Amino acid sequence: MIEFQEAQRIVIEKAKQLSVEEVSLGKALNSVLAEDVISKINLPPFDNSAMDGFACRFEDGQEASSENPISLEVIDNEPAGKVSKEKVERGTAIKIMTGAPIPEGANAVIPIEYTEEKGSKVSLFKPLKEGENIRLAGEDIREREVVFRKGNKIGPHEIGLLAALGVSSIKVWRKPVVAFISTGSELVDISEQLTPGKIRDSNSYLLQALIEDCGAIPLNLGRIGDDKEKIKEKIKEALSKADVVVTTGGVSVGEYDLVKDAILEAGTELAFWKVAQKPAKPIAFFIVGDKLIFGLPGNPGAVIIGFEEYVRPALLKIMGHKRLFYPVIKAKLSHDIRKKPGRINFMRVVVYKKDNNYYVSSSGGQGSGILKSFIKSNGLALIPKERDFMNEGEEVEVHLLKEIGEEISG
Repeated sequence: MIEFQEAQRIVIEKAKQLSVEEVSLGKALNSVLAEDVISKINLPPFDNSAMDGFACRFEDGQEASSENPISLEVIDNEPAGKVSKEKVERGTAIKIMTGAPIPEGANAVIPIEYTEEKGSKVSLFKPLKEGENIRLAGEDIREREVVFRKGNKIGPHEIGLLAALGVSSIKVWRKPVVAFISTGSELVDISEQLTPGKIRDSNSYLLQALIEDCGAIPLNLGRIGDDKEKIKEKIKEALSKADVVVTTGGVSVGEYDLVKDAILEAGTELAFWKVAQKPAKPIAFFIVGDKLIFGLPGNPGAVIIGFEEYVRPALLKIMGHKRLFYPVIKAKLSHDIRKKPGRINFMRVVVYKKDNNYYVSSSGGQGSGILKSFIKSNGLALIPKERDFMNEGEEVEVHLLKEIGEEISG
């Protein structure tokens, strides 16, 4: 049995980035850039109006007011997408829509709500300043500017900016295909009627969501009963189709815990088995070439801990991410904690802020089979292996899974 930190180190050491591929922008979401992105254009590409209104010379309107309106001759109408051929000169204006290019000679735009148009004339009721309501070429992005660095994750906002820059395809680290298999003769599909001794296979749905959530590609290879030969064949199939394999169940020491031996007989190398932690103590980690296999316990609480602390960081490294782990903070216990010494405990907690300090409290039951407490929690508090008791107010390390709630009182 090895320590948590050592097990995590081994996993990260063995996880290797995949090859680089070029994908269309529409398929780049949640990928990681494998190259810098340098803009070939200014954004916006030309000076344009930030408002619907009238483009004019600020000198003509700097004394305008509701008591002393200034009248200008309207010489053209310029909607977005059109370039006016007229030049704004003293005493003239061009009606302009948001996004339309600033006409030659104009140096300000007065919003339409501060004007009144009658025939070929427009009255200004507000003083103007030079450059008012004009978006300058390149004020967002300059030509030859490095917009994104290699290693940047591509989210929805990045997609929007890349599209605005005219980037139709981009080089990214390939996303890993992650095959997952649920084992156990007691499992039935969630749509099936339960009979005595049977439970629903929630792990398949849980893993599908966890894998998708970190940007990898899930491959569901179904459920297998407690049959070592069938498990071994399914592992071989998984290795032929996927970069990473995740199994649930069958890695402990019971008579029907056959998965560990089946994976070994499929031609893999065991990197470690059993970690001094609770839950997910019997987690097993195998390698074959650059491919990784995680044998997680069967209880869903242990599946979540095993995935979040080992599988997710490995997948993020494979995909080229710079930050592999959840943020870590120090927080004070809001109540006493008692446990058996010898294993680090991952306690599901609610993290909150009070009087400029972070606090944690248990989010509920901590058993390996309990899911409800994960729904309520936003962090995992690491209770040291050597401790059997911790007092209220002592500090613990916390892995933040979600945002911290607002400061509370009382």
